[in-house]
Amino acid sequence: MRRTLLFSLMCLAVFVAKAEGGLWYGIDATHDFNKRLSAEFSLGSRVEDGWSRYTRYDLAASVSWKALSWLKIGGGYDFIRDYNAEETVTKYKDDNPANRVTGFNVDEAFWRTKHRLFADVTGKWRAGRFTFALRERYQYTRFAPVDGLREWKYRYFREYESPADIERPYIPYTMSDGTVRYFELDESRTDYEEKSSKSRHYLRSRFGIEYNIRHCPFTPFATYEVSNNLGKRLELVRQRLQVGGDYKVKKGHTITMAYLYQHGENEDNGDANLHVLSVGYKFKF
Repeated sequence: MRRTLLFSLMCLAVFVAKAEGGLWYGIDATHDFNKRLSAEFSLGSRVEDGWSRYTRYDLAASVSWKALSWLKIGGGYDFIRDYNAEETVTKYKDDNPANRVTGFNVDEAFWRTKHRLFADVTGKWRAGRFTFALRERYQYTRFAPVDGLREWKYRYFREYESPADIERPYIPYTMSDGTVRYFELDESRTDYEEKSSKSRHYLRSRFGIEYNIRHCPFTPFATYEVSNNLGKRLELVRQRLQVGGDYKVKKGHTITMAYLYQHGENEDNGDANLHVLSVGYKFKF
């Protein structure tokens, strides 16, 4: 019964994530130098837009020190390559949304490099078979500049009886009176712009709980995380809820699978709400 329920929940998570969000997966390797000091190396990737497009990959290294039996201090570096999708800006007559639409400006999609440093403190407390954890992380991210990005201009030229008559790329738009206008690409007005470097300072607070099932290799868990922008007076950026479990394959080797829901704007790449299937493999060496 337990395995059937677990299998059903995982199938539901896969279905929801495949239909509406993405797949995040990675490998974590940990080495213990002694009982207090350890190092971790992580390699991750993300596929989003209904599992149709790679949107990120990253490589991270960190160290942690077990200061007390219940307290761990750590920090590290994360190299990230992130995909930013096309962004469309609607143009209005006299820049007044109450007037008629006159065109669209479309920024092309691009990849961007980010350098991230982080430091965190994690406390863990056990109560029976439950384990509670609270992690506070300071995160600094430096966005590298990107040159030569194109901004395409779509403007209205003339009416068409059918979209098949249009020879250039176009964007259809239904006007307030119900008529459809086709805004064509005006290649002569293409602009080139630069994304300058910028920095982000975040405070990420995560609360977690897990339950140790007697004589069972599967450990269910749930986490809730909020991210606040320190540069904007702790403005709330996003929230993440994750529910899943760790399955111990053998000593030092674990497979993790979870459903993750993200709510709120992500300033890193413009993502809003996401449904994600998270899969990971952890081992010690």
